[in-house]
Amino acid sequence: MIRTLAIVLGLSALPLPAFAATIAGEPGGNTRLGATQLVGAPTLEQIPDQLDPDQREAYRTVFAAIRDGKWTDAQIGLDTMKPGPLHAIARAEMYTAKGSPRVEMEPLVALLNEAPELPEAEQISRLAAMRGAVDLPPLPVAQRLIWQDGAPRRVRAKSLKGDMIAADLALKMQPYVKADMGREAQSLLESTPGLTPEALTEWQQKIAWIYFLQGDDANARVMATKAQDGVGDWAVQGRWVNALSAWRQNDCANAETGFEGVAARAGDVDLRAAALYWASRADMVCARPDKIEGRLKAAAQFSESFYGQLARQQLAMKDKGTSVGGLVASDWKVVGKRPNVRVAAALVEVGETDLADTVIRQQAKIGDPREFANLVRVAEALSLPATTVFLAHNCPQGVTSTAEARYPTPNWTPDSGWHIDKALVYAHTLEESRFRNTVKSPAGAYGLMQIMPAAATDFARERGTAIDMKALTKPSTNMDIGQRHLERLRDMAGVTGGLLPKVIAAYNAGPRPVGDWNAIVHDNGDPLLYIESIPYWETRGYVTTVLRNYWMYEAQGGKKASTSRNALAQGMWPRFPGLPGASAVRMAAKPYTQYHASVTPVQATLAVNANVGPRSTTVTRAD
Repeated sequence: MIRTLAIVLGLSALPLPAFAATIAGEPGGNTRLGATQLVGAPTLEQIPDQLDPDQREAYRTVFAAIRDGKWTDAQIGLDTMKPGPLHAIARAEMYTAKGSPRVEMEPLVALLNEAPELPEAEQISRLAAMRGAVDLPPLPVAQRLIWQDGAPRRVRAKSLKGDMIAADLALKMQPYVKADMGREAQSLLESTPGLTPEALTEWQQKIAWIYFLQGDDANARVMATKAQDGVGDWAVQGRWVNALSAWRQNDCANAETGFEGVAARAGDVDLRAAALYWASRADMVCARPDKIEGRLKAAAQFSESFYGQLARQQLAMKDKGTSVGGLVASDWKVVGKRPNVRVAAALVEVGETDLADTVIRQQAKIGDPREFANLVRVAEALSLPATTVFLAHNCPQGVTSTAEARYPTPNWTPDSGWHIDKALVYAHTLEESRFRNTVKSPAGAYGLMQIMPAAATDFARERGTAIDMKALTKPSTNMDIGQRHLERLRDMAGVTGGLLPKVIAAYNAGPRPVGDWNAIVHDNGDPLLYIESIPYWETRGYVTTVLRNYWMYEAQGGKKASTSRNALAQGMWPRFPGLPGASAVRMAAKPYTQYHASVTPVQATLAVNANVGPRSTTVTRAD
């Protein structure tokens, strides 16, 4: 095992010429669209129909009337059709809707007696009391759902608040940070008295990061060493920059010491796993094979992290594919008798998925905790992924969610069909919106895959159709535009080169920054060093998170080996899934001149821990 690990890890550190390659352990190259079969995704076929065709049509008309404020039409629609499973919730929606006609006490009390479990019941009970009702039926007691953390993600160090000297320094630093002027920033810092140890450490790390991005490893290490001797989370970040700079200088001994120090001090799981994995790489270069396996096993414990996944790949640990589909029939036997669950299933049949989400959440609050896992799987079967994600993080006391619940696989298909691996589309969607179809970012991105208006316009022009905001709420349309945008990014030879990490980065930051980074990021041909050298904080985390999501979806779908994960573990660049030819390439280290005072740095607005909106070129500076 150690010999095998040594060979694999050693390859990632060597500056080899670029060439296409089939990854070790993988059959052939990709000759077709990479289509992960998400076999774990259950379907509605496993849940019995709640409505007949006439009821579906009638209820659709009723709910449309309620949404449009046509109260008389809605009431007539309910009164003229035979009673069904959605009568109560339709009336509840109508009674509580803004601007709806006044409802007297008797209908309110009657509705409470009929369906006290509905999410509107508490509001209806208050209305009834206001109308003079005294002897109201008891409502189910709602339990508090407790937040549970999910998959690890890198935690960002926070700036010190309330320090007036530090706040004034931050304002003075802005032009130097914007222009990537590390020496000037360092001079300003060293001439600023009265900083707290925390503020001093923060700016030492930030200046070290500017130097690192410019390829000035010597000065990066000087400033990072000062930062790592400081206090707080910024000291850990300083140690991380120091170790990366040492790695890039081929100083494996100090890199190993630095990464080991980060692993011992990091307060978040993601950074700890990263440091352990990078320490194993340094151990390999320094010919310390006795340490490699132990570090990888330690990193592999964090199996839902990006580097934990890579460690598992190095150790040849098999992912256990999970299939919830076979369980849904038995789950329905448990929770299908609950009125709210039947109502939610019927609402899905008529397209009222947002209301179905509300009903399932209500059932989670009032239901038996022992039925919670059954409820989650039924929500998945109903293709309510936002509900599933919510339930994965909000559980009754004593209940622990599973990883599978954090990676829902709705039974959706883009309008034009699948053109790229659906696991990759879902990996983006999970990170972009948590599968919420109406969420809007400050930058104006909308829906499941956070489609920017420009992307929607390009898509509409290409397809000869109109795309409005309502269309973007449809999963099939939003995902169709999203996958087409991924294809465009994939095909930008001078920007992404079809390399998966760069395509993912471009989806978040936009193609222009990624194109700029091709000239300024000094990664020595190493895809992992490229990822850790991405100038935008958000994009660095986005790339690792989406790749992690992708691998989790692949495993959940029963895929025995992840091509992209295998490539990265071998120091190779995975190509976008489905491209013809080899599935990965090894890149040569680009020659670059070590920074010195006579060299003018490349101006690329290298943001220090910047926030970037999805596919936006606008950078918002950290405080």
